[in-house]
Parts: sequence; C-alpha cells; structure tokens
Amino acid sequence: MPHRIVGIDVGSYAVKIAVVERSFRSFAFTEFYERRIQYNELLSPEESIAIALQGLIDDHNVSWDFTCVGFPSQRVTSRLLTFPFGSLKKIDQTVQFEIESYIPFEMDQVVLDYAVVWQTKEASRVMVVYVQKTELAKELSALGAVNVDPRYVCVEGVDQIGLINVGMVPPEGAYAIIDIGHSKSTVTICRGKNLGYIRAISLAGKAITEAIAERMSVPYDEAERLKIEMGHLPLSGEEVVDDISREVSTAIAGVMDELLLHLRQTLFTYHETESVPVEGIYLCGGTSRMPGLDRYISDTLKLNVTYLNCTEFHFTRLDRADAHRHVIPQALALALRGVAGGGPDINLRRDEFAFKGDVQQFGGSVRKIGIALGLIVFLALINFTTKYYSVKRQIDKMTGDVVTLVKQSLPNTPTRGALTPKSAIALIKGKQMEVDEKIGQLDAVVGVSPLEVLKEISALLPPRDQLSLDVEDISITGDRVTLDGVVADFKAVDTVKQALEKSSLFSNVTAGNVRKGVKSEVKFSMSMELGSKKE
Repeated sequence: MPHRIVGIDVGSYAVKIAVVERSFRSFAFTEFYERRIQYNELLSPEESIAIALQGLIDDHNVSWDFTCVGFPSQRVTSRLLTFPFGSLKKIDQTVQFEIESYIPFEMDQVVLDYAVVWQTKEASRVMVVYVQKTELAKELSALGAVNVDPRYVCVEGVDQIGLINVGMVPPEGAYAIIDIGHSKSTVTICRGKNLGYIRAISLAGKAITEAIAERMSVPYDEAERLKIEMGHLPLSGEEVVDDISREVSTAIAGVMDELLLHLRQTLFTYHETESVPVEGIYLCGGTSRMPGLDRYISDTLKLNVTYLNCTEFHFTRLDRADAHRHVIPQALALALRGVAGGGPDINLRRDEFAFKGDVQQFGGSVRKIGIALGLIVFLALINFTTKYYSVKRQIDKMTGDVVTLVKQSLPNTPTRGALTPKSAIALIKGKQMEVDEKIGQLDAVVGVSPLEVLKEISALLPPRDQLSLDVEDISITGDRVTLDGVVADFKAVDTVKQALEKSSLFSNVTAGNVRKGVKSEVKFSMSMELGSKKE
C-alpha cells in the first residue's frame, strides 16, 4: 500500500493541500485542494485558519502517513555566512557561535537550522535560518487543534528547490522562483539544482487591494473585486480606454513597481555575493494570476519570465487542475520533502519541538513486531514438534530393523536388556574382533588363512557327480582342522580321506566316528593337522 505524504501550505488568504503517494519504486502527485480562509471578528486569525484547514480535510476525506508544513517566510530570519573551511563537521561546530552575534535574542529563545549553499576544501557558504520559539510553538499549537502533527516544519521558499530537482529541467545559470501570494512575496534564488538565497518581501496581493481601495476610495472588499475582475498590467505605451480600468491598473503598477525595486535589489545582492547574474524568473502564487504580470516584470527587469506550472510534471496525476496551477508549487514542494529529498535539509522541528510521532509509531511497531515474532515462534514450535515426532517414529522403526537384522545374523545374541543400534554395532565389532583374532592366530601358526584351507579342501575332493558329500561343519582350532560330513557309503569315507592326504597342507589325516545314519547314509568326522604349504 502506498504511503501518503501531505504538504500543507497555510497562507494568509487560503490553505492548500497537496497529496503525494509514494510506492516502492515511484511516486505520484495525486490530489490538490484549496480553500479560502473566512476571517471574522469573533475568531482569532489562527482559529479562522484552523477552521478552513479542518473543513478542507473533512470535505475531501484527506488522510496521510505524515505531513509537511511550511512556516511563513516573513516570520523567519535568514542570513548567509561564509567560512574559510569546507569541513561539514567544523561547520556544525561553528555555525551557532558565528550566528549568535547577528541574533537580537538569547540563543535559548530561538530554533535554528542551516543548509550548506556550496562548499570547497578551502571555503563554504551556509544559509542559516532561525525563528523565535514562541512563534513556532504558536504555529504547532494551531496545527494540533486540527490533529495535524507535522514531521517537517519547513521554511517557505527553501523547499522550492525540490520542484527543480524532480520536476523541471533547471537552467544552467542562476534563476529566481518568485511566489507572489496574498500578504508577501517569497523570492528563492537557485543555481542549477542548488539553493542560493531566499527573501520574503511584504508586498503582494493584499497590498495591491489596499492600494486600489485608497486610490478609488472604495471598501476593501470592493477593491478586491475590482482587482480580480479588472486587474491588468499594461505594457509601456499600451492604452487603457476605460477610466476605472486605468485607475485600477495605475494602483496595481504602483505596488508592483515597489515590489520590483526590492526584487532588483535582491538580484543585485546575489550577483555581488556570488558573482553570478540571475538570468530568468519563474512566477507562481495566487497574485501571479493577474493578466500581464509576466510581461510587465520581464519588460521592467529585462529578464526572461515564465510561469512555474507543476501540472506539467511527469509525476502529476491530477484531473482539472489548471485553475489551481498558480498556487500548487509551495504545497507540492512541501509534500515532495517527504519523498524525493536531495534539497536543503532545513527542519524547524528540533530540540524540544522535535517530532515524536516516529517514536510513538516505533513503539507501536515494536509491539506489532513482538506479536508477529511470538506467532512465528509458536508456529515454528508446532512445526518442530510435528517433525520431531515424525523423525522419532522413523528412528524407532530403523532401530527395530537393526535389532532384527543383528539377531538374525547372530542367533546367540543375548536378549537381556534393550538392544540399541549403538550396542548392536558394539556387539558386531566385538564379534569381528574375535574372528580377526582367530584368523591372526591361524596365520601366525601355519601361515595360511581359513579361506586357503577351504579352497584346498574344495580342490582336493572329487567332483559332485563322482562323490556325494554334504559338509555339516568345518572347524579350525589352532593347527587342527575338523570336518564333519555325510556320504552315501563307507567306501566314500575312504575316498575323502585319500583325497585329503594328497595335500601338502594337511598331515595325520584320520577318520573317526564313522556310523550309519537313520536313512542308510554314513556320517563321519575327519581331522587333520595343518602344516606349512610347500611350493
């Protein structure tokens, strides 16, 4: 099941939510929602924002695995520091001491983080951002009221670089992303895929509405309507025939000229600092919807200006999103923070504000893992027990077979006590040792083996068709061989004796105990001494 990461852009005019779904191999931008904030005198601004955000979540049934929220850039202070070294470890040890002289508060009153803009072995430049703890606590409390506990609290503008890293082909040189919103304009300057500078300018759509209201002496709501319906920025030399439209355009141009003055100063500062000119501008934000704004900025600053359109990104899966395309970038950049990475690792959830959800999820995961491991062990024990008794039955059967074979092979095996495979093997080895000992004794005495004795007897006796002989027993004891047999008549006993006497292996061959059997057969016993076989 894919993970759902939600980026929440809380503006002063509207709240926006972007949903990115991440699977094992890819991710997709699947949902975007926007809702205007309805302010009134009975509620604080934070309460009005919370109501709008809660309504947006409830109406669209938005769910998530974790969230990323942007902290308003106008309430964050940023500063670039240059160090005469490039070691990350040394930067981390030095940055707080270095920034302390620029902060008009005690260090324990602020939350601070930083990102390395660029570094070499000899030098580095670092962007440091900080915010008062009271401001951050207030923001987190407002989000907590609608059950939003963000894993990341990012600084608006900083994470815009994430859009470049995953969705756009960035220019080779420096460029600016300008988010012109309701109460402020956020400027993000990048070079390739690297963040260079951020700045918040307190001039945007609200200032334009106020300028129209003042110029035309109309209420704020009426000025807002005129801005939306008639707002237009004509190029130099372009005539506006309608008097109302001319007045509205003049008011808008006055605010935009002031904004562009600040923007020109920002671009100049970056050029002076980095020795690299900004070559183009990407526009986004609600106020960037104003007709003619891109041409007006381009004509004034003499730069290429285009719109940042996230609906054209390869991973976008939105339906009918064109109406929201100007306000998507910030919320999407926040959602991508939890997916792509690779940008500045700035997160205001630090120290006592650190995100604790992972610890809680980890504790729950540990319990689930413990239950799963217990179940696995239980199943393994069942499997082991089943296999154990199955193997035991096979071993018992094999033991019985071994005992039976031993008793059949050694009829005189004692039956007293249990005969196990181990004791059977010991018994067989004992018998083997006895036989080997007798063979050894025989070899020592006569220099021949029992096999040679048997072969000699077999070779001396006449063929079966000439002599009918059944050998009942042959015993070799020391240097004496005894042969017990049965023949047809008494004459055959003499034939056997005469045959054995021909061997140089035997001497003193004598026949004894010759007797008649019950079936007229003749039984006898023949004994002889063994001697060294002559060549």
